[in-house]
Amino acid sequence: MKKYLRALSLFVLAVSLIILTTPPIFSQVATESDPTTQVSIQTQANSPAQTKTTSPKEQNFPVTLDEERLFSFSSVIEGIPAKNRAEETSKAIEKVAKNFAIDLDSIQILELEGLRLVSERDNTVFAVLEADARVANKPLDKLADEYLATTKDAIARYRIKYSRKRLLLKIGLVIAEAIALILLMILLRKLLNRINRRIEVFKSTLFRPINIQNWQVLSVEQEASIVEGLVKCIYWLAVAAIFFAYLSLLTFHLPQAQPWRKAVFQSLLEFLDNLGQAAIAYLPNLFTILLTIVIAYYIIRFCRFFFGAIRQGHLSIPGFYPEWARPTQRLLVVLIIALTLATIFPLLPGAKSPAFRGISIFAGALFTLGGASTIANLVGGFIIIYTRAFQIGDRVQVGDVIGIILEKTILSTRIRTAKNEIVTIPNANLITTNIKNFSTAYRDINQPIILYTVVTLGYDVPWRNVHRILKEAALLSPSILKDPAPFVLQTSLGDFSVSYELNAYTEQPSMMPNIYSELHQNIQDKCNEAGIEILSPQYSAVRDGNQNTMPENYLPKDYQAPGFRFNPLDRLLNKPHDSNNHQK
Repeated sequence: MKKYLRALSLFVLAVSLIILTTPPIFSQVATESDPTTQVSIQTQANSPAQTKTTSPKEQNFPVTLDEERLFSFSSVIEGIPAKNRAEETSKAIEKVAKNFAIDLDSIQILELEGLRLVSERDNTVFAVLEADARVANKPLDKLADEYLATTKDAIARYRIKYSRKRLLLKIGLVIAEAIALILLMILLRKLLNRINRRIEVFKSTLFRPINIQNWQVLSVEQEASIVEGLVKCIYWLAVAAIFFAYLSLLTFHLPQAQPWRKAVFQSLLEFLDNLGQAAIAYLPNLFTILLTIVIAYYIIRFCRFFFGAIRQGHLSIPGFYPEWARPTQRLLVVLIIALTLATIFPLLPGAKSPAFRGISIFAGALFTLGGASTIANLVGGFIIIYTRAFQIGDRVQVGDVIGIILEKTILSTRIRTAKNEIVTIPNANLITTNIKNFSTAYRDINQPIILYTVVTLGYDVPWRNVHRILKEAALLSPSILKDPAPFVLQTSLGDFSVSYELNAYTEQPSMMPNIYSELHQNIQDKCNEAGIEILSPQYSAVRDGNQNTMPENYLPKDYQAPGFRFNPLDRLLNKPHDSNNHQK
């Protein structure tokens, strides 16, 4: 508060100095003749033909001093209109009035043929013509005496008004107004502090946190800060209004500030008048905008309620799936907002201005140049939604990418692979690629997905045993369903082996990698237990002198690898021998 008092004291001192120095400024003696106040009409007065008279119906132009009307001119001198005569005379009288060094008795009437000059020494103040006397219907000398007396009285009043004694009184008023301003500022400051203390005391009872679901939009502290900020803004607006009123009062005490005061107040009144007229003229457009916004708001609320009921299963439409509800609602909301903006855009203030149009053209150009791919992704996103290609959580294969749908947006889709790699695919690419969904069958038609794997075994293994062993291996996995039961298909009879395809049902497509791993482990175990070797299609082995390919724990405890045996005599005599010693 001490800073305010110090600043106001300096301000009052500066104003007082300005007021005290006002008379010396006015008392500068004009030692030279002012060309603008010289009325060079002596040569013009020598010829009566150069003077024109006007009828009383013609307009009169007043001569004024400090906004006080003294007399008026309506006569026109050739080359000098009556309006210009009145303006130049007003300036000359004001100049004499401001010069306190000029004695009023020194202002005399100089008689010339056909006119009278009111002069101060060698400086002509104004001239009175015969034409003026005819318009006033008075003798020229009498009219000149009246004009002179009126001018002297006005100058005397003007000087009394702006005398030093009066100025000292105004200084006292300025100081009193400054003291009142200081007291009012102190009162406002105390009021502001009191309101802030009240806000702190009743913070817990006045405010409640604003939440949207689990998101806290505004806390109690933030709400209190916003209210304190609004109170502070009102405080500073009040301070500005008080200072403006104080400065307006100062203009009554400072003569040189009178034009400023009139200009400011006139501009302010014109601004308020124009603002009011513009507001009244804009009321129909404002009503249309508000009505459009209200209608759009309630349509959006109805869409939210309607599609929310579909999404929750309270309302059903044939052929319209619940998962379409949210994207359809968002699409309709965007279209409604776009239509609302298109409706109110021409009604906005300045919508037809060049700047507004330039911004619109710039935005349209940016959208045109950079929006082709965006539009393609938008269209792709809606196609994917309404074709029901996949949902969040589905296991899919897109090209060479296999994983779980992690996020589905209007522009792109994110897939998490089995290695926790996040792959982002633009929707424009998805609509041109085959999408294999492993989760749709169980969700849409309530049918489990079939997992299958191929095993190749030799012709020497009985196929019935293979079918039994593969089914038993599939049922060892807890993720494989017993009903429907697994089944085996013999898909091909190759040159060296038979292809057996094991098919098993599961309701957990998201666990496919783990299920496949369990199936392969169980197949290996069951084949080894049954003494079946899983050989590649072109696998060959010489059993003489070679270890069996099965793990040791599946072989007999007394197993020993056979040695090499040669029977050259048997081969020469073409005798048969054990087929186990032949090359396979």
